[in-house]
Amino acid sequence: MAYLFGRHELMALGICLLVLAIISWALASSLRARTQIHRELVSVEPSVGDVSRFRLSASESSMIQEQLPEPFARGPVLDAPGYCEYELVFGTRGVHQVGPAQQIITDSLGLIRGMVNAGDTLNVPVRSKLLDLQRFANLGEQMLSGDARHSHSTTADYYDVAIRDYQQGDSIRQVHWKASARQGKLMVRQENHVATAHALLILDTDHEHWCQNGSDLRLAIPNGSQEDLPSSRRFETALSLASSIGLRFASSGYNLSFRDLSGTPIIVGQHQVASDHSAHRSFDTFHAATAGLALDTSTQATDPTELLGSGLQKDMLDSREEPVIMILGELTVAQASWLATLARTVRRVELFILVTHPERYAAVQQELSTTGWKIHLLPGTSGVEQIWGN
Repeated sequence: MAYLFGRHELMALGICLLVLAIISWALASSLRARTQIHRELVSVEPSVGDVSRFRLSASESSMIQEQLPEPFARGPVLDAPGYCEYELVFGTRGVHQVGPAQQIITDSLGLIRGMVNAGDTLNVPVRSKLLDLQRFANLGEQMLSGDARHSHSTTADYYDVAIRDYQQGDSIRQVHWKASARQGKLMVRQENHVATAHALLILDTDHEHWCQNGSDLRLAIPNGSQEDLPSSRRFETALSLASSIGLRFASSGYNLSFRDLSGTPIIVGQHQVASDHSAHRSFDTFHAATAGLALDTSTQATDPTELLGSGLQKDMLDSREEPVIMILGELTVAQASWLATLARTVRRVELFILVTHPERYAAVQQELSTTGWKIHLLPGTSGVEQIWGN
């Protein structure tokens, strides 16, 4: 317009302002490219309800706005160089993404101001919720009382070799010749037999058993950059229950094997181990896997009468004197009748059935009443803490 009206001085001024804005944007963009943003989780890997502490840092002069997952409010602002720490409490398990941060782009003349993504995202695996079930005396009371784990359910042994003085009657085969040479007298091996307890935890992961009807509250579990995992409130309660029971058994020295209804290990590559330390490590592996545990959608909608796979039936029969914990989302009368036949061999079972309407399962309870097992028919729409609070 300045050119058309012959106002060449205004045209020159407009071109200068435009060039100045372009130069300002180029300078601001170059500052963004030099900014190195680092984010880390400084607390331990969290479970649902835990306080997670993060540190956001940048070494170049910049203004950083942290970007948090969708359920959270606006993130903190970092005036770099330096760092800031903040805390988050995750309400659902899954792989949550924190970031990318947004860098506030400005120039010294105040012509440019905007926000651009900078830095990488951080995947935060959040495990299922854990409760200290030691305060719930009725859970596993028969299985974990006294020294039951040492007198029963022993499937793996190892020997801790110690040395003692030779006594009359000791076999010559027990003599430890190297120790005898060092001590200047006969020394023999003393083998201390240590028993390691095992338990089997069976978790129903069939999608149809947990997302059955309109009464089930459907949930979407974040899975990082991949598609969300389908779940329901009942299954999240069951997973929290399985983790809490697993923690209690591991704390009592049990090495737990985790299986689904087909008998497939929930922990890929799990090995039988033989120490209290290994028991905790096995549980930690399972608990870490709960962050990305998905329901099985490949099973048929109509369940067969035999609820358990043949491989799992064999595992249960092999565990006839060991604790077996079963956590189910659905059980028909026919399946309960078939399951009750296993009670002739498998005696130490604690069965949890998490359903939407417990009052409709009187016939199932009747079928299981003769097993001698400990049966819990629970409202799965409540949390684990609410269940035992009642």
